[in-house]
Amino acid sequence: MACGVGWSTEDIENKEYQDLSGWKGITLEELQSRLVGKVTEEIRVYTVATTKLNKDSKIIGHYGSGPNLEGGLATLCTCKHSMRRYHNCDEWKGKWILGLTSRNKNKGFCGEHYLLYMMKVEQAFESHLAFYKHLAQTNPAALRIKSAVTNRLGDIFIPQAVCTNPLDPRMYEFPHKDHSHGHDMNADWEDDISYMKSSTERLPTPLLLGDIENTFVWTKPMIKFKWKRNTGNLKLSLGEDFFISLRTHET
Repeated sequence: MACGVGWSTEDIENKEYQDLSGWKGITLEELQSRLVGKVTEEIRVYTVATTKLNKDSKIIGHYGSGPNLEGGLATLCTCKHSMRRYHNCDEWKGKWILGLTSRNKNKGFCGEHYLLYMMKVEQAFESHLAFYKHLAQTNPAALRIKSAVTNRLGDIFIPQAVCTNPLDPRMYEFPHKDHSHGHDMNADWEDDISYMKSSTERLPTPLLLGDIENTFVWTKPMIKFKWKRNTGNLKLSLGEDFFISLRTHET
């Protein structure tokens, strides 16, 4: 049974945080039961620095665009460019990604990482044009919410009517004027379109879509990750080494 439900967010333009209200986190025991038989599968673990814990409500807020967890789908199309380039699109299928919260005390986490989201990659796309076409056909409601043109935290960049080079940022509509990765040319959002290898060559960076049946999002601190992480990503398998890193958060 999928953990995400339909979203009907109307004010998607000026939000401070992503709307994660449709997700319900699962316990460590439930997570373990869901992953039985998958001990050899690869998982990449990294920190989602753009997370903050509300000390009163104990709700985790995510104020970045990547991952985008809105629209009932988990997508990773901005940020973590080097991690996403580690595999090509075909190789990413079936692998897992785990995003941890920040552990910064000034963000409310008191030195502890918690699980924010975990997804098994269902598909990967070489360009925003390809991902845009896929969502336009399969889930236009999610595309509307994830659009970087109308949502300042959106992660799907919208191609122009004529897009002859899907790796050229000039072939895309400018994102929202307050987008988290900028609005003008030469802003950070251009790196989300393609990786700038040299002054004349751009390379694709796989854009990742999570399998809805194997996507989990925690909006409250439920499961701790015991190892302290900074930048970069950690490669594990879903075996003993992974599960000894997790423990239930006692409230």
